[in-house]
Amino acid sequence: MNTNYIGEHLLPGQLGHFSAVLAFVASMVATVSYFMSVQSKEELVKDSWKKLARWAFIIQALAVFSTFGSLYYALYNHYFEYKYVWRNSSRDLPVSYLLSSFWADQEGSFLLWSIWHSVLGLILLRVGKKWEAPVMTVISFAQVCLGSMLIGIYILGYRVGSNPFLLLRQAEENLGLPWVSNANYLDFITDGNGLNLSLQNYWMVIHPPVLFLGFASTIIPFAYAFAGLWTRDYKEWIKPALPWSLFSAMMLGTGIMMGAAWAYESLTFGGYWAWDPVENASLVPWLTLVAGIHTLLAFKFSGHALKSTFFFFLITFILILYSTFLTRSGVLGDTSVHSFTDLGMSGQLLLYMVVFVVPGFGMLIARRKEIPTIVKEESTYSREFWLFIGSLVLLIGAIQITFTTSIPVWNKIINGLGIKKLLNLQQDIAPPSDGVFHYNKIQIWIAIVLGLLTAVVQYLKYKDTPKGFFTKKIAVPSILSLIITGLIGIFGNIIYDVYGAGFLVAIYIMLFCSVYAIIGNAAYIFIGQKGKLRAAGASIAHVGFGMVLLGILISASKREVISIDRMKMLDGGFFGKESKENPRENLMLPRNFPVQMGDYHVTYAGDSIAPGDAKTYYLVRYERRDPENGNILEKFTLHPDAFLSNRGQQQLTPNPDSRHYLTKDIFTYITAVPIKDEASDTAQYSSHEIAPGDSVFFANGYMILEGIQPQPNNPNYKTEPGDLAVGAQLKVVTKNNEQYNLLPVYCLRDSTKEVSVADTVAPLSLYVRFSKILPKEKKILLQVKESDTFKDYIVMKAFIFPFINVLWIGILIMIVGFIMSIVYRVKANKAKKIQS
Repeated sequence: MNTNYIGEHLLPGQLGHFSAVLAFVASMVATVSYFMSVQSKEELVKDSWKKLARWAFIIQALAVFSTFGSLYYALYNHYFEYKYVWRNSSRDLPVSYLLSSFWADQEGSFLLWSIWHSVLGLILLRVGKKWEAPVMTVISFAQVCLGSMLIGIYILGYRVGSNPFLLLRQAEENLGLPWVSNANYLDFITDGNGLNLSLQNYWMVIHPPVLFLGFASTIIPFAYAFAGLWTRDYKEWIKPALPWSLFSAMMLGTGIMMGAAWAYESLTFGGYWAWDPVENASLVPWLTLVAGIHTLLAFKFSGHALKSTFFFFLITFILILYSTFLTRSGVLGDTSVHSFTDLGMSGQLLLYMVVFVVPGFGMLIARRKEIPTIVKEESTYSREFWLFIGSLVLLIGAIQITFTTSIPVWNKIINGLGIKKLLNLQQDIAPPSDGVFHYNKIQIWIAIVLGLLTAVVQYLKYKDTPKGFFTKKIAVPSILSLIITGLIGIFGNIIYDVYGAGFLVAIYIMLFCSVYAIIGNAAYIFIGQKGKLRAAGASIAHVGFGMVLLGILISASKREVISIDRMKMLDGGFFGKESKENPRENLMLPRNFPVQMGDYHVTYAGDSIAPGDAKTYYLVRYERRDPENGNILEKFTLHPDAFLSNRGQQQLTPNPDSRHYLTKDIFTYITAVPIKDEASDTAQYSSHEIAPGDSVFFANGYMILEGIQPQPNNPNYKTEPGDLAVGAQLKVVTKNNEQYNLLPVYCLRDSTKEVSVADTVAPLSLYVRFSKILPKEKKILLQVKESDTFKDYIVMKAFIFPFINVLWIGILIMIVGFIMSIVYRVKANKAKKIQS
């Protein structure tokens, strides 16, 4: 008997799933048709197959767009009967974050990737010309692979892909929701699970589309290289491939750095990069792609390095697929802060990688002797020689990053093949305990070599360079770079000996090479390009790269933690045994109590919640005064926020806030707040009879009664007519020699009623009451309590990132350089076609 489910909206899911299957079938038709077009000998047959392939690809692109529209429609309307919608969204999400929820999970990410392949493919239908058929064969086949990730059907008992339009009642066995079998199960669903907290940031609306465009675009250089091998036209493919490879490097690099900006603003990395495995997985293909661009240029102008260019363009897309496997198979679940869990598609991801590795590298190996090679060795004074060396250095950096990032994969291979048991190994390979240093100690030397080569290689000529010519051109930029480096070293106080004096030496060498890359390329625009900016895209991109290196160096080496806990209030396991947080680098801020932090007095002024916003916003006021006269020199308020659950700080998900200056950023985020269900304070007051000059000791120090003050000024005391009030002027000294002033008030109101107004030292959880005057003994009665719970505070971490804007500006300049290079190469290709 069929159950008639009440309130379901089945049409979007049916249309979306039909579109996904249609896209899969149409992409197969396009692949076969383009393949037959390439293989056919007769022009009429070629054109017939190509026409069919074009229509098939257009149909699959429209079907992909329809799939996207159906899924977004379900998200927008909160149709929680769909598992994907229920799992990744909620009613309180702003419309902008619904896009984030679209690509928050595996299926949406693959669909986003497929959308970009479709857009790029449609462009290539118009501009591909003679390379359309072989290049589009590769792209159409990639669409087959991506489409298989979304159809979610069973073939020979094996589930192919995951259907994003699966209904909750169809996924009952995975969710443990017994009520979904009820006809009215939608009555039990009031809201969805919501979006992952770390994704609720505006960067996650724009970063994934840009990054996935970068991922998708790497298939075009791959496809051109593959087409060159396939058709045995080993040279001509580089002309159309060069602008596309520049575009791909620009988009992938931009996406990576947008991710760094997201980490800087939304994650508690304490910066923009932490060598997280997912970060590494996207960086490595960019390194090999940039290497391929430089070997392509070496071949274009000298005839050398063609085989290397094939290798780099092929390996780049393979590494994109490998990074997809790493981040979406669940293998990085214990080593990365933002990897996906396995949805049972690990086998498909591996197969996806294999079906591109085998034919691509198979043809490269089989036809290596056919690929044109110049037997004559390059001159060491030639540009192509050092372009090749630079590409090898990039490859070495990529290998080191990939090897360490893949440690979870090596462990699975070792365990799966029984090697661990065979060698009687007791433990898996452990990732480095200090991952940042592990990468930095190698990558800093990679950066040094790249910075140096970036500075000088453009001054070399292709094939050979007269020694006198080179030294004459490079002399002025070299001397100027040495002077600027010296000035930065002297006045910039670059000290970063955390890892020893040897690392500090490397820091100074990298400082010179970064400056050299900026000055050398800026000078080359006038020396080599004679001021012709249209042809200076490469030099401008290199200036940006030098600024990126310099920004990374200064912001990392001069980064200063200013939230130092000098009173050691957070010692004793405040953050828990498993936490990697350094308690000495976190500061407790009691509400409305100024605390010294670096050059600033910082006050936690309260928190607020905006309607419809799940975040709690904390008001943190910074104030900097002149030490001589106390005048306020600067004041501002930061609003770090956090997602809180009812279980308190264990579920704290903070988002930083920064104060931006031209020369620095003050970076602030919350690391702990009071647990909501803390037990009530059980501490008791202790009484002390003291006279002026007497001391009272407590756990963290002592206090001295300095005198009795008439007309006391205590913000907690509100005077009324007829009050007779005095204050006990107390000086509090802690074990760490921190000093505070207290003024508890004793008041006789209406001649009969005694009123006691306490004063507190919030950082010490110290409460003091002036309870009575003892005239005969010439003493007062003081009551002191050290609270064992204190609920109104935040714990905060703050850094100063000096000259972080050098990094961000460098990225923008790199992008401008890439755009200029793309435009210049496209125009140059058009001009050559017109001439021919």
